[in-house]
Amino acid sequence: MIMARVCWLCEKEVSGGTPLRNDVVIRFIREWKRKFGILKGNELVVCPEHLAKYAEKRKKFERNLVLYATAAVLIAVGLPALPLLLGAPFQATTICFSFLLAAMVLALSILNYVPALESGGKEGA
Repeated sequence: MIMARVCWLCEKEVSGGTPLRNDVVIRFIREWKRKFGILKGNELVVCPEHLAKYAEKRKKFERNLVLYATAAVLIAVGLPALPLLLGAPFQATTICFSFLLAAMVLALSILNYVPALESGGKEGA
């Protein structure tokens, strides 16, 4: 049940705008809001006035996601491999710890999350 169309950036009710994709993160947030009884049920959109600002934020998020993913892969591979290259004995806990640390680094990307547009096209073009 959708009550109103709300711009994701300015948080004001708008009559038009490009809808945001209802992805895993948005569904997760909505589910938790529903459990706590604070779900408003608004349709999230980006109003035409904010499309350029949105495109800039989305581009920054995608760039940071690539950086976090690269760091996570380097941690997951490098942390267990480095002691082996230096002659230390193999330890399974190092592999578990490296994957846990890599997952935590990758999870940091959610702090500046910007959802994609529903259209699937180029944002702000």
